[in-house]
Amino acid sequence: MRLSAPICLSLVLSLLAGCDQINNALNQQTENGQAIGAGCRQSGRALEDCYQRNPRVSKADIFAGWKQMNEYMQAKKLDIIPPPPDPTPAPRHAAPAASAAASAPASESSNH
Repeated sequence: MRLSAPICLSLVLSLLAGCDQINNALNQQTENGQAIGAGCRQSGRALEDCYQRNPRVSKADIFAGWKQMNEYMQAKKLDIIPPPPDPTPAPRHAAPAASAAASAPASESSNH
């Protein structure tokens, strides 16, 4: 049984289309890493901080985005935009004790 040329051609083209989807997914990860690096540079964060905050992203991609944004900011003479402070999570076990201690002086002062 011999396959005809149009069938072989369509089979090869469908396999190549799958390669494009894989390449697009890999390029998306690279672009995301570069965007993270650019954001870190614009906010004035050090590369090491950026690496620690994003351990799953390629360091090479983060550095490429950071470097590209650094060159852009120097060419345009842009200042950094400080990021908002990181939220500090409250300790889970200390919160009920702190609220009980805060309510105790209020109840004592109302009795006097």
